[in-house]
This record gives sequence, structure tokens and C-alpha cells, in this order.
Amino acid sequence: MYGDPRVSPNPCLRPLNKGPFYAMPIYPGDIGTNGGLKTDALARVLDAGGKPIGGLYAIGNSAASAMGESYPGAGVTIGPALTFGYIAANHLTGSNAA
Repeated sequence: MYGDPRVSPNPCLRPLNKGPFYAMPIYPGDIGTNGGLKTDALARVLDAGGKPIGGLYAIGNSAASAMGESYPGAGVTIGPALTFGYIAANHLTGSNAA
């Protein structure tokens, strides 16, 4: 996804022939969230017993990911954030807008 399309056969691997060279440790991990507050279908934050906490909502990277413990690609959190933001706002205001 982030490679150089001018390099083949693998756009992510290019020979490094000329210095200076620098190094730093790199640790594997996801770039999105795989943690966050547990919510219900109305984006309400749930307590340890699974009951909604009154007036507390979470969306986006502050809520547990709809993707589970993975991050399939760039922008994957935008759709759920917009959707659950809309749902939370409608629930909070008592609106039944579709």
C-alpha cells in the first residue's frame, strides 16, 4: 500500500546503496486502535456488568473497534466513527432520524 510503484518486483523493497545510513528500533503493531471502551449498538459505553452508563457515549478510536483486534487498512475507522456518531447524537437528543 505504501510502496514505490516504480520499484519491481516488490515496491516495498529497494536496494540501499549509498549512505549515510541510520538505524532505529522498529516494533510491529497496528496503527489503529484495538482497545477502547466497550459500547452497545447505540454507542453507549457499557460498565463492567454490561449495562449502559447514562449519558456516556464513545465513538471512533475511543471506542472498541468494530474490526476486533485488527486494522485492515487506512481509513477503516472513519466509517464506524461517522455512523456511530450519528447514532449516538440521535439517541442523545431523542431523535428518530434515519
